[in-house]
Amino acid sequence: MSKIFERISILPCIILAVVIQSCQSDARNSTRIPPVVKKTHAQWQSDALLSLTELINRGIDTDQNYFKRARIYFEREQYSDALEDINESIYEQENVSEYFLLRGKVNRELGQIDKALEDAQRAEALQQSSPELYVLLADVLQAKGRFREAINYLNQAMKMAPYDGSAYYVKGMLQARQGDSLASVSSFKYAMNVNPKLLRAYEQSIIILRKLKNPAEALTINEKAIQRFPNVPSLYFERGEIFNVLAKPDTALINYQKAVALKPAYEDALMRIATVGTQLKEYYKAIRALEALLKIKPKSKDINNMLGYAYEKAGDYTKAVDYYTTALVLSPGDQSARNGLYRIRRDEDASIYSTYDPDASASSGYKLLDTSRVKINVIRPRGTTNIRVDSSRKAKIE
Repeated sequence: MSKIFERISILPCIILAVVIQSCQSDARNSTRIPPVVKKTHAQWQSDALLSLTELINRGIDTDQNYFKRARIYFEREQYSDALEDINESIYEQENVSEYFLLRGKVNRELGQIDKALEDAQRAEALQQSSPELYVLLADVLQAKGRFREAINYLNQAMKMAPYDGSAYYVKGMLQARQGDSLASVSSFKYAMNVNPKLLRAYEQSIIILRKLKNPAEALTINEKAIQRFPNVPSLYFERGEIFNVLAKPDTALINYQKAVALKPAYEDALMRIATVGTQLKEYYKAIRALEALLKIKPKSKDINNMLGYAYEKAGDYTKAVDYYTTALVLSPGDQSARNGLYRIRRDEDASIYSTYDPDASASSGYKLLDTSRVKINVIRPRGTTNIRVDSSRKAKIE
């Protein structure tokens, strides 16, 4: 009996302990901090853009928030949007060196070299002295052919930031200008590894390797570039150039067409389509490219001549004559146009006096004489008359 009572007395203690434990676990669960949701860099940028846009709409620190939003657009390679925002920042506050530095970088990416230089110099005048500024100055100065000044700024930048990818790009450009192609390729490779967003490093590497007659390596870098920048037309144009070097004009033509699909007014690619298309006897592809070029350069006698030749080879002599005639109007005495018109006239004359077709003559109702059934008599010479000679009248010849 005593054991039974002991068990009964222990049971409430066990129940009480379980209740206390459950209460403690509930309290812990209610106060536990949930795990932080990790966002990707792209998600963070999107959230930041929404927040900055809201602050701008509310008119809070507009110049700074425009600047922050422009910087995000720049990182996302949305250069037109970045330019609009940084212009607003400078409109609100025109004496901040960081604003001019960012606008200079944006203009450099948009190919506005003069504007980029002007912004960089303004930032320097406002006491900006960062390696970013010196790299930008070196870059735009080498693009303008002012190499000595570019080298001075590059040296300053590399002392402050010896591993900057953009600095190595500028270094590669200067080495290429000095004729050291192998060293420039090495610098571009380093720039690409450190800063994979540096499109110009890919482009220059491909061009130099192609000129060094190393198409295999050029093609490898081109493939990496297209994976990173799938919508850049110049990369497809360079790919076409590489396949041209490899004597694969069919593949080259496909890549030139991709470049034009991304940039319809791409003059170099259009001209390549015209020349390679003519080479491959794809005359109507060449004609479409040449007609697009003619809209850009309507006064070009060379394009008119090329159109005349393409239409001539396609068999459309009427249009060929029109384009050759236009070329002669633009350049009287042009020999290419004259030769084209001569060939067309010769071919048309040859078609008029073409060889006889028996089926065609039979259908026309005319009959020709069958020479195998004509009797031919042989013409014989007339007979000779014998005249007797009077021997008594012969003269004696001594």
